[in-house]
Amino acid sequence: MDKHPRADAPSPSMASLETAAAEPLRRRRRPLLAVLSTALFCATAMILYLTYVHSLRAPMPKSVQLHPSHQAQSPASGVAADDGFTLRPQDHIYREARTIRLAWNVTKATRSPDGVSKTIYLINGQFPGPLIEARSGDELVVNVRNSMAGDDAEAISVHWHGLHMKGANEMDGAVGLTQCAIGPAEDFTYRFRIDEHQSGTFWYHAHAGVQRADGLFGGLVIHKPAASPGPDLSTRQYEAEQLLLVGDWYHRPAAAVLDWFMDPNHYAYEPAPDSMLINGRGFYNCSMAVTARPINCSLAEKPAVRLAGSHRVKLRIVNTGITSGLTLSLSHGAMRLVAVDGASPVSPSTPAAAAIGVLYPGERMDIIVDRTAPIDTDSTRGHNQADSDQPQLRIALDKENMGLKNFALTRKQSFPLVWKAGEPDAASTPAQHDAKAPVSHFVLGEASGPPLDPSLLALIEHPQETAVLYTTMLVRAANHNRPVGTVNHTSWAVSDPKGRPLLSLDREQWPSAIPQPTAAQTLKVPWFRESGPGRWLELVINNFDDKGHPFHMHGYSFYVVASRRAQMGQAIGYNPLDPAAAAQAPPVNTASPLRKDTVYVPPQGHVVLRFPLDNDGLWLLHCHVLWHQAAGMGIVLQVGEIPAGARQRASTLCVK
Repeated sequence: MDKHPRADAPSPSMASLETAAAEPLRRRRRPLLAVLSTALFCATAMILYLTYVHSLRAPMPKSVQLHPSHQAQSPASGVAADDGFTLRPQDHIYREARTIRLAWNVTKATRSPDGVSKTIYLINGQFPGPLIEARSGDELVVNVRNSMAGDDAEAISVHWHGLHMKGANEMDGAVGLTQCAIGPAEDFTYRFRIDEHQSGTFWYHAHAGVQRADGLFGGLVIHKPAASPGPDLSTRQYEAEQLLLVGDWYHRPAAAVLDWFMDPNHYAYEPAPDSMLINGRGFYNCSMAVTARPINCSLAEKPAVRLAGSHRVKLRIVNTGITSGLTLSLSHGAMRLVAVDGASPVSPSTPAAAAIGVLYPGERMDIIVDRTAPIDTDSTRGHNQADSDQPQLRIALDKENMGLKNFALTRKQSFPLVWKAGEPDAASTPAQHDAKAPVSHFVLGEASGPPLDPSLLALIEHPQETAVLYTTMLVRAANHNRPVGTVNHTSWAVSDPKGRPLLSLDREQWPSAIPQPTAAQTLKVPWFRESGPGRWLELVINNFDDKGHPFHMHGYSFYVVASRRAQMGQAIGYNPLDPAAAAQAPPVNTASPLRKDTVYVPPQGHVVLRFPLDNDGLWLLHCHVLWHQAAGMGIVLQVGEIPAGARQRASTLCVK
């Protein structure tokens, strides 16, 4: 037995000392471990919460599949010159007016417009729907067949955005107002004559529910007749005309996105879009998809915009979007605004610019893109020079309605701009006008019109009627905190798309036909009894919200004589009928006002519109942000007496 202990073995006294020393150490470690455990728990909870909130802010389908797209194409093959969006004015401007008959079959199918699968509407198998080209004075006869079937099949309608529909109030397509919706396995024929004084860039879209967000829309261009074949001002200014349908895009079904918006827990925050499309095509980065809500995504190539000219092309641009405004810019050359909302011309002094915006949902603009313009757009706008050798069309979605950010959205995107090879057409020369010096960015809201016809000055300066509207989005306990869009405390939300429209009913029956969301509201329909081309209305729209609203008026276009956002210390509302408000009257432009049918009402601001009451009937005025419209932000205006023929025809459209 070893009588000498090992040097590394602790003595009893040493072990006792170590044990004694370890007790306080363990006691000190316990609070530290508790703090670390608590911090870890909080961090885990925060990560889970952020993941959940992120999934709400970027609502998407629930299946996942990442694979190369079989429809992928090279950048130069994108929106091609022969894809149905290059216009042929020469086929329409020299001919006599005629009847154009179309047969549309509306179905639903799964497509991947930007690489992400979604069930969308098709017209004759096309998305967007077929392009309509016509001339002023033509009659359109469009038979629409609803071929959808199944439990989820919806009733539909078509609205002809921007057309006045004179003498055809019942063909306007506003469900609940001028017609009942076209049910599954039903068909309806729209028949109307285009006003001889109307021409320009228009579009058609669904006006039942929120189907526009699922792709039920298309382009409509009305050409202005010319006296005889030969070079005219338009052919000298540009080599070709093309239509661009541009807008934001949601990957979830529109009904699901609307449910999200109407959820009381989301306090009327607009759901941010997921992507953008240009002529029905786009590009989505599949790697940006939110893990909590994966998508069926194909790795498609970015589409390009192929122009049908070599140096100067006229682009007719429609914002077909649901929520967002658009700003367009060029990496090379410049663009000049020539018209808005149809063929309403802008001032000849409007400068060329590298960028133009903001174009809000429902608005249109015609621009001439000039490849040879001297503006150094990349240096003036500070863009990345990496793509400077390839001309780019850049489109940015306005973030005004993106209070809840969608981190999967690429808000600013570039599309290769592919010009036709060759020298410019000999007949195509830059327009001669008194434009100001080119600018890097032209603000669309600051555009003005050409000098007004002197015969209209006395009428526009002294309107005989005045009406004041107040609009806001309410979140009230009376409606279980669900958002309610209102105009003068009334809401336009159709609960039964197959119910008889107001146009077919007596006025005393209207309140029961359109129930209001709260007991405090009543259906109001302002009535302007006297009408005619010499009877003018001043319409003031006040916006009490901290976000703007693009308002569209059916059946009319109007002159925008004033637009103002309240400044610090100013009252928000403006009422010209109140003598006390005279000091706050905005300066009006009656000498060169812009004529439009869709106008942006600024946040906490107002617009002043003037126009002749020359189109009798029932016409809807509503916000064109689709979620706001679906929540009730609209009002019906009655002008004159309802034509007996329109009432009778409207009464025959519905089953009940």
